[in-house]
Amino acid sequence: MPKKKIVNRQKEVKLRKNVFPAIVLTIIFWFLLAFTVLAIPPTNSFAVLLFFILSFLSIFFTGSLLLGNSRRGLLLSGAVVIFLFLRYLGIGNFINFILIFALAIILEIYISST
Repeated sequence: MPKKKIVNRQKEVKLRKNVFPAIVLTIIFWFLLAFTVLAIPPTNSFAVLLFFILSFLSIFFTGSLLLGNSRRGLLLSGAVVIFLFLRYLGIGNFINFILIFALAIILEIYISST
């Protein structure tokens, strides 16, 4: 009888998510993003690309941790980075913000229902 409890506990431990590496990556990417914003001048096109990549990764890991789902973190980070890119181009406004996040929510509902 105790052997069965041990086996069940081992299965439970294997199914548990290990969030420590995600927390470490989140902190690293936020620090890299802060360093990029504070130390690198935005005149370089590489700096702009690096900003968008680090923003995506930072928001992705943070959203995945907070929402508990990688897909939702991906949708959140994609929506935020698209809006940031539109703001960079000078065409990001409140209507675009609402439309992008509404599209992300609709996409999440559609994927969840299938």
